[in-house]
Amino acid sequence: MVSGSLDHVRANDAAARLMLLDGSGDDPIQLVLSCPDGDLVAATALADTIQLLGVELRAVASGVVGGAVILPFALATRRLAQPHATFRFVEPAIDVQGRASDLAVATARHLHVLAEFHERIAAATAQSVETIADNFRQRRTMTADEATACGLIDEIIRRHGLRAV
Repeated sequence: MVSGSLDHVRANDAAARLMLLDGSGDDPIQLVLSCPDGDLVAATALADTIQLLGVELRAVASGVVGGAVILPFALATRRLAQPHATFRFVEPAIDVQGRASDLAVATARHLHVLAEFHERIAAATAQSVETIADNFRQRRTMTADEATACGLIDEIIRRHGLRAV
């Protein structure tokens, strides 16, 4: 489970655990995400790890999944969500200080990574890149049902009765 803002430490920890589980057998791996936002580079690194896995990865959205964290969620083999999960399409921010030339270089790099980010989500959801980019520009929030309709979720997890304890 990964919860809270996805930073480099959380992304590296999750990637290491996923690789360990991948190497330990053929059973599917379940990754529960409850991250309202995250660093774009950290989310991209986690997404790259997800694409290298040899076993099925089931990502489960719990609570809010937002910003850059939508990418690793979208790239999972199977994408599930709890009924009240929400998806916040918030464009990942850039945090740069320095001279104007530093800002220009960082901004160009960020725009390049952001374009790839939109392309990867579009490919995973069968949506157009423009639709994905618009969702982020407009800061759209989707319910689990809405995310299912747009191809981000494969299934909403519904409770099928109670279990005795």
